[in-house]
Amino acid sequence: MNQGENSSKSGQATRRQFGRSVAAAAVGAIAAPAIVRGRNLNEKLNIALIGVHRRGEHNMKQFPDENIAAICDVVEPFLNRAAEIHPAAKAYRDFRKMFDHAADFDAVVVSTTEHTHAFATLPALQLGKHVYCEKPLT
Repeated sequence: MNQGENSSKSGQATRRQFGRSVAAAAVGAIAAPAIVRGRNLNEKLNIALIGVHRRGEHNMKQFPDENIAAICDVVEPFLNRAAEIHPAAKAYRDFRKMFDHAADFDAVVVSTTEHTHAFATLPALQLGKHVYCEKPLT
């Protein structure tokens, strides 16, 4: 009988068993918060779009399997056209008012002109939203 077998028969864990236990506990500790935070993990992502013309229209088409929950554009004809494509989405002409209803969406896609990217992106980040912004923020 070797020393490792003696240890396990006397009720004590071997180094290998101890290492496995520690590794399993570490994996559980790391994975548990992600699993606990996940809400309805099979649910569609609710996306808000800011800027829905030209590049914004292209970006809107990139999420066919997700839920477009909110759309925003300052130009009413562009907003109306996007509302026809996504009739269930709430429409806004001012993204600041859209952010007043931040509980309605999980992520934000910013497709506005360059001089408004930072102003649309910063509040979304401060609200803890996931943000996709194509152009420079500065």
